[in-house]
Amino acid sequence: MVKFEPTPGALYRANRIEGVAMPSDAELAAYAKNLPPIYRDILAAFPEVEPGRKAGYGLAFQTMAAHFANTRRSWLLGDVRAACEQLASSGFIEIRNGIFAHPTELGERLIAAVSGKPRATSPAIPHLPAAPW
Repeated sequence: MVKFEPTPGALYRANRIEGVAMPSDAELAAYAKNLPPIYRDILAAFPEVEPGRKAGYGLAFQTMAAHFANTRRSWLLGDVRAACEQLASSGFIEIRNGIFAHPTELGERLIAAVSGKPRATSPAIPHLPAAPW
């Protein structure tokens, strides 16, 4: 019998429904350490491509594929798309408009674990005041 071990993302989605906490940072770090290279490269690409990006800001699949070509990594557009679909099915990213990968809150934590960089912050843009007329 095969033992089923859900990913942290699957646990997160299930736990959100049941009101249980997300995986700990230690659990995410252990998970990140064992990720196959394509997933590590995709997650690390977010702060590499846009060091000042804010939490939840996405990258296009094509942008990631170009980044990998420029950094001499062998991942092609189809590889990036397929891996992003896997990341989305595990709750680490959301795919928008069929071409943009946007990290979820859990994905942001995993990006930090993979990249060793601080988590992206939320945008700090003030609200536009209402027009007086």
